[in-house]
Amino acid sequence: MNLRQRNVGTGNSVDNSANTMSDPISNGNKIKDVGILPYITPETDRHTISEKIGSHGIHGNKSPSISSLDSNAPLVSDVDDEADVGCCESESNACLAGKFFICIACGIVFGIMFVKSRVFEPRSIRGQMVFENFIMLKMFLSAVCSGQIVFSIISVLPPTKSIFQKAVVEYIACFTQKGILTSALGAFVLGIGMTLSAACPGMVLAQIGSWVPNSIFTLIGCLVGALTYGMVAPYIQKLTKPTKPFKHTTVNQTLKWPFIAVALPMAAALLAAIVVLEVFWDYKKDIANIKRAPPPYSNIVTAVAWPPSICGAIIGLLQLPLVFTVHDTMGGSSSYVTVVSQWVVTERLQTMFPYLRDKRCGLGNWWQVFYVSGAIVGAAVASLASNTIATSQGVNLPTALVGGLLMLWGARFAAGCTSGHGLSGMGLLAWLSFIAVPAMFAGGIVTAFSMQATGALYHYVNTTLDV
Repeated sequence: MNLRQRNVGTGNSVDNSANTMSDPISNGNKIKDVGILPYITPETDRHTISEKIGSHGIHGNKSPSISSLDSNAPLVSDVDDEADVGCCESESNACLAGKFFICIACGIVFGIMFVKSRVFEPRSIRGQMVFENFIMLKMFLSAVCSGQIVFSIISVLPPTKSIFQKAVVEYIACFTQKGILTSALGAFVLGIGMTLSAACPGMVLAQIGSWVPNSIFTLIGCLVGALTYGMVAPYIQKLTKPTKPFKHTTVNQTLKWPFIAVALPMAAALLAAIVVLEVFWDYKKDIANIKRAPPPYSNIVTAVAWPPSICGAIIGLLQLPLVFTVHDTMGGSSSYVTVVSQWVVTERLQTMFPYLRDKRCGLGNWWQVFYVSGAIVGAAVASLASNTIATSQGVNLPTALVGGLLMLWGARFAAGCTSGHGLSGMGLLAWLSFIAVPAMFAGGIVTAFSMQATGALYHYVNTTLDV
């Protein structure tokens, strides 16, 4: 298949041939109808116009480009449906290796923070849903807060303003096939899966690194969920795609204010909420609640737990290297689809399963795989350092399996998980994320109180394969 590369500034088209079966890491992309960013030229940044796309990359999930440098500019597509855009040249192996190394390093920090906060513990997650502890809430609020501060700064600095805009484009483009119904319903199902499995799509990797009983079956459930959803996704998208797209995709666009004018006050409000939580519900109470020894500890390396608000703030800061490295924001559930899509290699299979095909290749897809893989390593390192590896209780095998499946179905249906919608979407002031996050917790809370009424909420196991 020939790809036509549009010459920026002239609109001329040039034919470039693309190998349909090339390397899945360096070739291919998840962006659909890739838009040319008007403030980027091949001379200034040839690779950030779009990732190199393979022969089928144009049918992916990401489409908009941005029409101006303003942080409250409308997100629109400026490429016609027949134009396929590709890079002039692929990234070097050294450049790709460097980017993947940074993603792995960020994932390692991500995993360490999950373990040090103890948010990955099944008791923490289920306890949060019935308001018995607040580790998860403190970590979530602080991660969004620090992320918004990072986004606010880079949205106004001249050297980083365009990079921030590209990250916004990359994130908002996830929602081209989504509306209020899909965001709310998918997130509600995700919340059900979170309470059942006592995990989330990113957290389950930390549970595996710390060897939480039956977490491997939660992972298997996630992979099965990603595969089955991916196989039927085109039909679901056809049935649920909104007939009228959002005129404004972010809060600041609706208000016609600069991003920083909305994000910084929100970050300040979140910070105030964190302080109130810490004053009236000290994290030592949460640590004792999940049956861990509370501080004091001898040193921070071997400490069983750190304050969850500190851990969350560090996770929020990871947005910075990810934005600069892959021009994207934090997420995790897409990585499962990339892993299970590697069998879609023939032209016939790619025609049958376009959703899986478009998640198979490209830096835009693979960076999350390296990122979440790093979380396993980080969790293992932190657990070994504190001598807590394989000491957590888990959920029973059937619940782990079903919960994992529901989590990925919900996350893909809603186009985001706790990291994607919660940390990145709310951090970027995306309207659909402000719908998805409350729906996510609503699903988890309803399920948790239902399980509490039957006594199932407190049923934990000590070894893998326990039912």
